Amino acid sequence: MMRSYPRWAGSAAVRPPAITVEMLYAVFCVFALWMSLAVPRLRHLTYLIPMCGVIACLAVRKFVVPVHLLPYWLLIGVGIMLIPLSGRNGYQDIYLFLVGVMPFVLGYEYRFKWWTAFWVMVAGLVTSVVMLRLMGGGGGEFQIDVAGSRSSFESPWCFAFGALTVWAIATRRWKETAVGILFTLLTLKRIALLGVLLCLVVSLLPRRFTSAMLRPIPMLLFNLAALSLAVTYAQGGFDELIHNTMGMSANQAGMGRKELYLAPSVELTSHIERYVWIGSGAGAAYDFLSVGFFHGQKLNLHHDVMKIVLEYGGLTLCGFIWLAFRLKSITMRLFWLYANVLLVTDNTLIYAYFTFCIGMMAMAADAEVKEQAAVPVPGPSRWQPRPPGFRGLP
Repeated sequence: MMRSYPRWAGSAAVRPPAITVEMLYAVFCVFALWMSLAVPRLRHLTYLIPMCGVIACLAVRKFVVPVHLLPYWLLIGVGIMLIPLSGRNGYQDIYLFLVGVMPFVLGYEYRFKWWTAFWVMVAGLVTSVVMLRLMGGGGGEFQIDVAGSRSSFESPWCFAFGALTVWAIATRRWKETAVGILFTLLTLKRIALLGVLLCLVVSLLPRRFTSAMLRPIPMLLFNLAALSLAVTYAQGGFDELIHNTMGMSANQAGMGRKELYLAPSVELTSHIERYVWIGSGAGAAYDFLSVGFFHGQKLNLHHDVMKIVLEYGGLTLCGFIWLAFRLKSITMRLFWLYANVLLVTDNTLIYAYFTFCIGMMAMAADAEVKEQAAVPVPGPSRWQPRPPGFRGLP
């Protein structure tokens, strides 16, 4: 926070500059990451973020690691230690982690209003749709098919709108929550919509239940169960059940995930005693996917929990979950619940814009909830009624 100086302060008082290095760097990071979604061809601009961040840290002699982003720093640290086992794809993953977390290293507090963030994101969505049409993509009739995961406006912006909706849920803004769910549905990614709805249900539970659920041990059990189900699914354990109930193949029901998970699942079950402790190095998941059906292609696994175990080891997964859900703030843990739901069926671990959105919006939402909780509420009085307010998730 900037210090405020009285008007009568003399020339001896040193006034802080109106524009600081921290502010300039934060504006650049927001612009670069916004452009990476609005105009995907300019996403390479984000690659400058870590380099500019290092220069800025040296200039202001400051390096800050926000506590709610420690899980990502754990992956960066373990990834660096396993560099001898890693390949070029692994180095790229580590750099993408840095792109997502480096905007916070100068300690800048990202504070803005919910509606400001919403309209900035809507502008980005409109820009991306217009650019897609100009390049000859899209077209056709408007449609939203949740079961088939199809929408005329399907976009990576969905993950960001989901995080914005979690902010509204955490601060008990139901109108904003409805708007956020609408845009999450419009830009449809089914897992993002599911994550938002789960956060809504959990937030409506009594506070002690919410706090008890969003703790390291229950969430670690959740992740291990999700990993076990994915391995069983990949190796044919649910083929008959899916065919009998849905009338389609297991691979079709999972939109190709059965084939994606097969080679990594075989690797995990064949060497489980190793992967409990240490992984095969950053980027190893791409190598396992390059065999079998995919003939050397670089494909994403679509299961980041499995990816963490394969590349960094089960011990690192435990540390990742512990750092995410040991936080005192329920608001922060609610954002991590949303992020964790995405980790079990998608690739958001390497989406730098998503890391940034989670870090930025969790910071803004948590500060807002704490400020509201700190406002003194006078007792009932005939002459001084209680001021309006809301109850957040402190």
